[in-house]
Amino acid sequence: MKASRVAARLAAVLCAWAPPVFSQADPFDFDLTETENADASSWQFSGYLENRNQYFTADMDEDWLSNRLLGRGELTWRRDRWLAFAATNVEHDPATRDYRDPFRTQVQEAYLQWDGDRLDVSLGKQRVAWGTADGVSTIDRVNAVDLREPIGNARTASRRPSWLVRVQQSTSIGIVEAVWLPRGRDRKLPERDSPWEPADLAALRELAAAGVANLVTDDPEDDEYGLRYSRYGQGVDWGLAVFDGYTDAPVTLAEENNSVVLKPERITTWNANAAVGLANSTWRGEVAYTPDHVNGDEQTGRWQAVLGWDRTYFSNLYLNFQLFWEKVGGNEEDFGGTFAVTNKFFDDAATAGVRGQLGRDNQLSAEVYIDYAVNDAWTLTAKAFVFEGDIGSALADFTENDFVEFTLRWSF
Repeated sequence: MKASRVAARLAAVLCAWAPPVFSQADPFDFDLTETENADASSWQFSGYLENRNQYFTADMDEDWLSNRLLGRGELTWRRDRWLAFAATNVEHDPATRDYRDPFRTQVQEAYLQWDGDRLDVSLGKQRVAWGTADGVSTIDRVNAVDLREPIGNARTASRRPSWLVRVQQSTSIGIVEAVWLPRGRDRKLPERDSPWEPADLAALRELAAAGVANLVTDDPEDDEYGLRYSRYGQGVDWGLAVFDGYTDAPVTLAEENNSVVLKPERITTWNANAAVGLANSTWRGEVAYTPDHVNGDEQTGRWQAVLGWDRTYFSNLYLNFQLFWEKVGGNEEDFGGTFAVTNKFFDDAATAGVRGQLGRDNQLSAEVYIDYAVNDAWTLTAKAFVFEGDIGSALADFTENDFVEFTLRWSF
């Protein structure tokens, strides 16, 4: 079945549930607004200016990873049940001039949303985060990882908002959410000679530059889609989800018409997740299965599991630990864990902590940081990142990318 047909059927199912929902009157739906202001519109403009400086601590040819000056503007419009939101970034980073234009502008988010009593619909460029696990999620596939700057923090990846349609229907037995991406996710590969370029991709690009090979990147524009069901109860939340779409990075190397083609592959991930509150702690878990995972030259099944625990002590001390495991085919296994410990100081104005991820083959990504809110407008951030990994591991290409960072932000 084509993706567009499946997406259409998902939308039809949701719409079929809408009539009985709208026919139910809410006895507690009191309208306390004045009649003359019922249709009033409101506009709000906000944003921030930020200076971020990242300095390599390892022995690199370049000292600076980033000297970015970023301006972000956010415009919000509200009217009755409607909301429109747009956010644009304008940045200048002279430290990147050797591999990309230091001046960039991009629309980060731009969407229109309608909030009904039980049916919510949004259309546009937006971020949709799925999964209950905090740090590693097996179903957070709606938005693509920005491979140009893949590190969001030491536990999670940086994902780009995508152009999509999102429909969420609340029912008496749970919440159903469907997403449809007409042209797929906005995938971005790391630039040539950037610090985040993997060694194998750099080697292929060198061959192409020398005229040995004609390198082609196949970026499919077919639609992608997903469906999620969530059930919230007394101390127990659980859900099911499925997402059908392409991998973030090319996983297939093919030869077509005398060209070497890097191709993402389409895969389907099925997910079950739950969160259980016990005393003052929360246990979270996910299990996922991808029957068509690409492993080398073949497609095989991939199992993933995540089990996590988090708790807040003394109102401010927060602990979070997770274990993850995956098995591809009959033999290959991967495993590891994530961690986060944070606390607040100075009347909650400062947050300090350490967070990171451990994996097979001595992989480690760790971050020590402190955020300090000087006042409502000014924020200071200082952090240090380290990366480790044996040759052949996912982090092996970034072991020289250790850096320290200092950021100053003014919000308005």
